[in-house]
Amino acid sequence: MLHKTSGIILHTTKYSETSLIVKIISPDLGVKSYIVKGGRSKKTKFKATIFQPLALVDMVVSGRDKSDLQRISEISILYPYSDIPYNIIKSSLVLFLNEVIYKAIKEQHPDENVFEFIKNSLQILDIKQGSCSNFHVFFMIQLSRYLGFFPEGRYSIATPFFDLQEGRFVDKRPVHIYYLEASLSWLFSELIRAEYTNIQQLKIDKQQRKQLIDALIKFYQLHISSFGEIKSHQVLEQVY
Repeated sequence: MLHKTSGIILHTTKYSETSLIVKIISPDLGVKSYIVKGGRSKKTKFKATIFQPLALVDMVVSGRDKSDLQRISEISILYPYSDIPYNIIKSSLVLFLNEVIYKAIKEQHPDENVFEFIKNSLQILDIKQGSCSNFHVFFMIQLSRYLGFFPEGRYSIATPFFDLQEGRFVDKRPVHIYYLEASLSWLFSELIRAEYTNIQQLKIDKQQRKQLIDALIKFYQLHISSFGEIKSHQVLEQVY
């Protein structure tokens, strides 16, 4: 049985001497692993750029619906990035986002909304002009909406702390260490209400951004037991 769909490349692994195992998220099949026969051979019909992190693709897959490993019979670029591959900051952002998505959505069932959010976010990043230093912070906050632990409430004088463990703004410091102080909670609240069109209007310095990213990684770890460590944000810090 053949099935035509679009997808986003999450991870590739070498398989045998010439083939690849590719993990892809699609709107109607969710996250699945596919085998690409001859994907590494010199005579392959597939371009190497197709299997780059977070590449947007069209594909035809074959195999049984319940099979753990299906086969890609056709694959092509759905949206060719015009700036990401040539912009070191954007390409570093993509590596970070790829690691976050891959670890957060390991066994995702079909969900068109989460797929469209990721796809649209990547296209916005590709065409975005000017600074994109707040992009990944905003992305992680908004992705949590589709993963089931989007922050509750908002910053106010009455609720000046964000409890990462509870996932909500609270009136006093929690007894544990996983929370944001008032100044960071305010920035966090403003990012929750922001949009891609205005996130750069928020004045966030380098140290605050690092603290927010560290907090968001912990936020994901607290709410996704298998999330694990994120390493690429250290490279991103060096790039910035």
